[in-house]
Amino acid sequence: MRLANLETGQRKPARFFMLMASKSSGAEMADVVKMILYRPEFFGRAVSELFAEAMRGPSFWTPGEREYIALTIARLFKIPYCIDIHTEMIGIAADGEVDVADADTARPEFRAVLSFVEKVMRSPGPVSGDDLREARELGVPDDAVVEALHVAFVWNAVDRLAFAFDFKLLEGQLTKGTRALHQFGYRFPAFTLR
Repeated sequence: MRLANLETGQRKPARFFMLMASKSSGAEMADVVKMILYRPEFFGRAVSELFAEAMRGPSFWTPGEREYIALTIARLFKIPYCIDIHTEMIGIAADGEVDVADADTARPEFRAVLSFVEKVMRSPGPVSGDDLREARELGVPDDAVVEALHVAFVWNAVDRLAFAFDFKLLEGQLTKGTRALHQFGYRFPAFTLR
């Protein structure tokens, strides 16, 4: 269900930013950005900080691996908008450590934790410490497991909103928008979130 408020309901500073970014890139602002900049005190500020920390903050996982976790969540929910964006992001952020078409190309530690994250997302009830045995045997620290779960949590929430609000990719948004998001490390200018 498309909400008109997400199209035009942002505050003046955010609308100015969106207008300038759209003019600069030649593409309309992406739906996910419109959502984050709408009522930032309710959702945008918090999720913006979570995005930046989970996706580009210090981590055991590379940016490409974190994008692959995000892609995995999008595939589980079958959200084409998010699948396309994270597929593109892997191409930008990964330095060959994971092939978007084949998770088996990734390092064993990542594959083990990815399997755990998928199980948590599909059926969290029966998850136990035994599900982390392989990751632990490979030397994956507990903090790294938590980092992977943070990525999954962020995209679990955003993917559900993308589905609920019927996000669509418009011409030019995929390449230009993902490059900008990567370049700025998933951070939005502070004035847009006031």
